[in-house]
Amino acid sequence: MKIPKIAIAGGLTKDFRVEFAGDYYTKVNNNYPNAIFNAGGIPIILPLINDINIIQEQLSCCDGLLLPGGIDVNPLSYEELPKPLLGNTNSLVDWYHISLVKKAFEMDIPILGICRGCQVINVAFGGTLYQDISYATETQILHKQDSHLSERCHPIFIEKNSFIYDIFGSNYLVNSAHHQSVKRIAPNFKTTAVSPDGIIEAIELVDEKVVIGIQWHPEMMASNDEITLKLFRKFIDCCK
Repeated sequence: MKIPKIAIAGGLTKDFRVEFAGDYYTKVNNNYPNAIFNAGGIPIILPLINDINIIQEQLSCCDGLLLPGGIDVNPLSYEELPKPLLGNTNSLVDWYHISLVKKAFEMDIPILGICRGCQVINVAFGGTLYQDISYATETQILHKQDSHLSERCHPIFIEKNSFIYDIFGSNYLVNSAHHQSVKRIAPNFKTTAVSPDGIIEAIELVDEKVVIGIQWHPEMMASNDEITLKLFRKFIDCCK
């Protein structure tokens, strides 16, 4: 049986060593490919390419797309001006990741977005973000934990008839490491999980195509939590 190849969108990180000063490197936290491999897929890391035709070729050899966490999404991508609590952004990375989402959707390739990846999906399909969750509500729980992300932080409440309900049930304890979140959900998407203070924790496309956004970091829990690993297994099954 063919083993699904899952593209993982690379980010950029700068090298500060003197002999390489200013150079950028493709960056992917190794927990993402580990989760894909342990769930039965073959991870393929995609370097950032500023060419839409090459993006299609990159995706043509893959069966699924995973968008990982990373830096903030520039609010200019969803026609808002930056606010004071916006973090570091990179418009080229935004363009590449949004282009990957749109092209993968066009090619009927299943998509899973994690943390920033969830936000990128929402923006790519016409939604907006809270540039910082303090703009969303005054009554908050902790959303950016100091403890290692293998530790759990807060519960989420999950909607029935959703991609993740069969895996996690109606509620589950998850980790948390974000300061942005979905604000206005994109057309044709639905909210499938929220935190106790109402922050959106998961979204999915209302369609036969598989497009899933997860706000927490399941890749950091999958190595020691069999239930969380099922999320990646279910996604990979959709890519077969």
